[in-house]
Amino acid sequence: MAESPPRSDRPLYVLWPDGLRPPDVRVPDEYALRTSRREDHDREAVAALLDSHRDTAGGERVDALRDYVLPNGWFVAVERATNAVVGTAAAIHDPRDEVGTRRANQPPPGETHYFPFGGAVASLFVAPEHRREGLGCALCAAATRRLLDTSYDSVRVSVAHENRAALALFLHAGFAPGLLTSDDVGRWRDVFDVLGLPFDAERCVRVDRET
Repeated sequence: MAESPPRSDRPLYVLWPDGLRPPDVRVPDEYALRTSRREDHDREAVAALLDSHRDTAGGERVDALRDYVLPNGWFVAVERATNAVVGTAAAIHDPRDEVGTRRANQPPPGETHYFPFGGAVASLFVAPEHRREGLGCALCAAATRRLLDTSYDSVRVSVAHENRAALALFLHAGFAPGLLTSDDVGRWRDVFDVLGLPFDAERCVRVDRET
């Protein structure tokens, strides 16, 4: 059986608060957002994007998510001037956290978490040269809205604990810090300190756990 990673190395979770309206999707004028079937050119383009990310294996990641993605739930951002795919994100059905932030072919952790009728935003990535344009927020909003429009009871994102830029993006988008263990309060407090944001434990959402 695979050993659970140390608590400090586990991903952090953010969850969409109950009752918060779906986010608006605002796409910069120089780009377009569309759904993708992940075939032919799109699959190659998305795989190349994810291959450039140190924590993923592009083509394997795309194939691994195929059975989890909602219909019309994989989004790509396209630069209008070149028609190049420069960003991606997916809305997936994953109540038992079978996908999370694991790399392709990585065994599941020894401890799992249960999100009743839960969906997640996965594989959000923007090419470095196209960042700080608002594409990350647009992709996040599109995938989040797709899940909320399908009436998921739980919408979340799992983020590597050291990826502070991604954590900042999701918090800014409206997600709330998730608490899987008592240790996570301190971990989130550290994140907010690094980001220069005030931490309010009352905003955190507790998550049930199965072992």
